[in-house]
Parts: sequence; structure tokens; C-alpha cells
Amino acid sequence: MKYFLINLLLWITILPGYTQNQVLVSPEGKTMVTIFTEGDLSYSVKHNDGTILEKSPLTMKVGEEDWGVSSKVLRVDRQFINDTITYTVPRKNKKASDQYNKLILTYKDFRVEFRAYNDGIAYRFSGRKDLVRPVYRETVCYNFPENYKTYTLLTGKLQNWFEENYTIRNIEELPVDSFSITPVMVCAGSCKLLLGEANLNNYPGMYLQPAGKSFKGLFANYPLKEELLEDGNKLYAAEREDYLVETNLNRSFPWRVMGIFEKDSDILSSDLVYLLSDEKAEGVDFSWIKPGKVLWDWWNDRNIYNVSFASGINTETYDYLIDYASRHEIEYILIDEGWSARDNLLELNPEVDIPAICKHAQEKGVGVILWAKWINVDRQMEQAFNIFGKWGVKGVKIDFMDRNDARMVNFLNLVAQKSAEHHLLVDFHGVYPCLGITRKFPNVMTYEGVLGLEYNKWSKRATVKHDLIIPYLRMWAGPMDYTPGAMLNAQAETFHANQREPMSQGTRSHQVAMYIVYESPMQMLSDSPTKYEENKESFEFINRIPTTWDETIPLDGKIGEYLVVARRAGETWYVGGLNGDEPRELKVKLPPVNNDFKSIIIHADGKNAFKEGKDFRLYEDTADNDRTVTVKMARGGGFAAIIE
Repeated sequence: MKYFLINLLLWITILPGYTQNQVLVSPEGKTMVTIFTEGDLSYSVKHNDGTILEKSPLTMKVGEEDWGVSSKVLRVDRQFINDTITYTVPRKNKKASDQYNKLILTYKDFRVEFRAYNDGIAYRFSGRKDLVRPVYRETVCYNFPENYKTYTLLTGKLQNWFEENYTIRNIEELPVDSFSITPVMVCAGSCKLLLGEANLNNYPGMYLQPAGKSFKGLFANYPLKEELLEDGNKLYAAEREDYLVETNLNRSFPWRVMGIFEKDSDILSSDLVYLLSDEKAEGVDFSWIKPGKVLWDWWNDRNIYNVSFASGINTETYDYLIDYASRHEIEYILIDEGWSARDNLLELNPEVDIPAICKHAQEKGVGVILWAKWINVDRQMEQAFNIFGKWGVKGVKIDFMDRNDARMVNFLNLVAQKSAEHHLLVDFHGVYPCLGITRKFPNVMTYEGVLGLEYNKWSKRATVKHDLIIPYLRMWAGPMDYTPGAMLNAQAETFHANQREPMSQGTRSHQVAMYIVYESPMQMLSDSPTKYEENKESFEFINRIPTTWDETIPLDGKIGEYLVVARRAGETWYVGGLNGDEPRELKVKLPPVNNDFKSIIIHADGKNAFKEGKDFRLYEDTADNDRTVTVKMARGGGFAAIIE
């Protein structure tokens, strides 16, 4: 630990005129950032003495000023931070260690702050003047020493759903006219690097565009003119300004983040994006937030049968869902598209009596969440949220944003703020990964920005391999609303898309395990009550799994192939495993539970799950002397265990 002394220093200030290059080291000493301050500002990164990032520039064009271009450093400050933060709504853990070394370069008009954590590095610009100016461009660059393999979500459009399959290619093989949604993974020798951002506010989100052995940041300019498309579902930018955003410079800009992981499974315990985001406002009360599961009507097409009414978008159906949720202690129901007029949240569908439904839900102890298009919320937010409050609505699902320019980023932050004021939970759909917003606004429970289970209604794109990539990439950015819970399960050769009675790819246990593996304080139960009644053992097992966690321990895994993670809620441990395209037998080391635990209940693939996805077995097991259990997973399989 040749840099150990740096970690012992609480504060170092270097006076003006100090111009040599600066070095910043992670607390445990494995990662070293070199910041080159002479000429144009740039930096490089080493990990375990090997270069993982070559000299890469960082600059901004703000008004008439070029920040980082031949700029003179006036002051260098260093500090070691060792803190513990408590989650308002636990995600991986109830608490997280916030330990890092930081370095701040102060210039005449701006500052640049670098941080080095044990699991990554980050930097950001901040202005020093109380002036409103346009930001014309930001240079973000990642220059790699080799043509590394990458995982990217490629698109060629600034307006998109942020829902793609991953492209796995070396950087130089990627099409240069495309760009990727973040996070992007770079396989740099023995390390996995995740490239992304954090604390996005009043600024466009970042894409990454391949350029040789590099990725360069790409941003959407601020919209000048917007137009309605797709029958009024979407509001896109028809023309754009020549700047990214016009903003007061007395602020900090988003973090540019590089996660650094020696093992794939280490990604599952990283809180880096959350830690780099703003804390909630002091004194704001979020004690009313209630995580939980949601009985969802849309995915299963309200396909309820063996009942005395015609199921569909009507009051009888939603009353039935409420009664079912109440009997099974499910916290919420979600009423998706169709309860209001297409272009007016205040004009109710006469077949759906929302005030009466909400009253019935309150009597049964169930919360109601309402779906809405963002363009309607944008026009009617204050009035609609007031009325939702009078009805007793507990949350909103907002859809079809499909952009990450500064106008859209600001809309999401405003929704988060206004919904918090009205005690409304939020589920963002058709949206970019929201990158730390859940720390400032814990009422934002989950968000999409992922190709999830819904794609099985019309395609074969939600494959089991895809299911094994997203925990290592998309989930690093924050909670994801994949919407699991399918009871019709099929292997790839027998799977078929079906809007009316959809199914999932992979096995039943693969679906069950998602409730442990995938992080979301608000988890959907996507299938119908009828299907859950026909598959009570699986449903009741799922219903025992919480949606928030006190502790998370990644046990094993390899991106795209398999994953095993243990999570604790209270005194009970839950272990979830997902498997890819090849059958697998694993010896799973149990988490450090008390020696006197009563039982291990396992929902695992049945003997014939390799050909019949619905085949599973539910059994009790005991641990070996070395506290391991042996689990067999079929291709496309999985397992879930409850340890008490």
C-alpha cells in the first residue's frame, strides 16, 4: 500500500501555482487516477498496476468559455471520506459504506472534482458564477489501450424506448454511426468496467458512441420545437437548439462514472450510482412510502375467467383484483391504459368508476396505482395529482417519455418532486435509466429503461441470456421494472408470442427467482389471478418474497451465463439463482445465517424442465457440513430458496 498515507490525510490543500499532474488513489490502493493539468485537462486510470484507461480529455464549452482547455489550476484540495449512509427505501442493503478519496481542482470560473472509490472512479464539473449561460458541448472520452470486448445497447436515434438487446462485440467492430444507451460494459483484461453517469438533473443524458478503441459522449440538444406522433402517444423533438441546456452556472453537472470490478458478481453489490447522487432534501418526510408487490392488469390482458362477470377494462374487474389482492396481502393493484380518455386524465372512462374503485380499495387495505401518458401529466400535473389525492390514489405509472434531453430530464425530476408533495409513489416507464433519482426522491420506486417481460407478448427478444445480462448492466443504474411473474413458461423451441395469454421464456423457477435477483421496491405480479390460482404453490412462494432488503451478498455468477445472489430481510435469507442456455449444477455456499435455522425451502426446476418450462419441484433441504446445498438448474432455469 504505497499510497496508504494519502488515505490517512483528512485534508490537504495545495496553494496556487501548483501545476504538476495529480494522482488520486482508491482507499484500498488498487485503483490510481492520474490527472494531467498542463495543457488541456485529461486523465488516465490504472488498476492493479495495469492501464485500463489511457489519457482521455474532459472539457466543456460553456458560453464563451472553454473549461479545461489550457486552463490554469488555482488550487488543489484533497479529502478522505469514510461515511455510512442509510437508505430511505432499502434496495440492496439497509446501509451502505460511502468511502472514497476525492480531489478538487479549482480554476477561475469552474471546478473539477474527482473521486476514487474501491469499486470505481468518477468526475464532474461545477461552475463558480451565478450566471445563466448555454452549455454548448461536453467532451467525454474513454480511450482504451486495446480493442476490448463490450456490451452495448445500440441505437441510432436520440428518441427511443431505451429498450434494446445487448450487442456483444469488440469496440472497433461496433457501427460508428450508432451509439449506446448507458451503462456500457467494457471487458478490460481481468476487469469489467461499467461506463455511465449519476445525478442527472437539468442536463441531457449521455450516450456513448464508438470511435476506434474509444467511446465518446453524445448528448441531445435542447428541444426547440416538439410534435405529436403515433396517434398522440409520443411528443418528440422536431427541431433542436444549438446548445445542450441553458442553465445557471452556480451548480454541479452530472458525474461521469467508471465502475471497476474484478469479478462479475462484484457488480451486484455496487452502490456507486446511488452514492454519487444528491441526498433527499433535509426535513422532507418520506415515512409514508410503502414498498410492495403490485397486481397488474395489462400484461395478462385482464384474462380472468371462472368468474361471474365479463373481465376487461371495467369496474367489476378492478374490484375483483382489489379483493384478490386483499385476500393475499398484496399491497397494490395497477390500473393501466384505458381508465381515462386518451388525451385527458380528468375525463374518466364511464366503464371504470375510479373514485368508487379507490374507495373499495381503501376499505380492503389495498393501494391503487394509475397509468398515464407523460404528455397528459405534463399538461395536467397539478390538477390531476390533486384529484388523485382526493380519490385516494397511492401512485402513478408514467409512460412513453422516450427521450433523455434536458427538457425530459427536468420533467422527470418535477414529477418526482410533485408526486412526493402529494404522497404518490412513481413508476417511470418508456424512459432512460434514471441514474440516482431514487436517492433524492425515494418515492420513485422503480423505472423501466429495460427490455422486460412485456416483450414476450409480441416477440422472442426477452431471452434467458438477456435475463442474465441485465443484472450486471442495467440494474447497476438502479431499480428496474422488468415485471416478472409469468405462470406459462416455455423453452425457446416451444415458446410463442401471445397478446391474450402471454408466456415467458425459460422455466417457472427462472421466473420465481427474478423476485430475489431483480431489484425493485415495487415488484409487479404480471400474470392474472386465475393463473395464480391454478399455480398456487409458485404464487404463494413468490408472495413470501419481500421487495426491499437489509443485506445483499453476491455468491457467484458470470454475465450472460448464470447468477446466484443471497438477500436478507429481517432474520430470513432468500437465495435466488438464474441460469442461461446450458444446464448447470452448482454447490451454493449459504450466507452466514444462524446455525439454528429451521429449514431451507427451495423452488427448483423439475426433472423435465429442460423441455417443459412449467415443470418445477418444491422441497425442503438441509445444508452440508460446509454449509452448502447442491442445486441443479435446467437450461433457461433457476431456483429460489427461503432460509429461516
